[in-house]
Amino acid sequence: EEPNKLFPEMPFVSTKGGEGSSKVEGFLYRYKKGEEVRILCVCHGQFLSPAEFVKHGGGADVEHPLKHIVVNPFPLM
Repeated sequence: EEPNKLFPEMPFVSTKGGEGSSKVEGFLYRYKKGEEVRILCVCHGQFLSPAEFVKHGGGADVEHPLKHIVVNPFPLM
């Protein structure tokens, strides 16, 4: 099946820490109001918080990690 049919409610996301850091990609896991946002990391298959996802991409501790994550509704597969 096509990836967008398998994950219709999971937008594709990515982040890159800084110069020399590699780009990390994942899926924004569907969540309900009041629940913490989780991201499914493509490279390790682990669920991460936005802050953990930014760190995984080589970033530092940041006050607003969601501002460092790019959301793309369709994965480039």
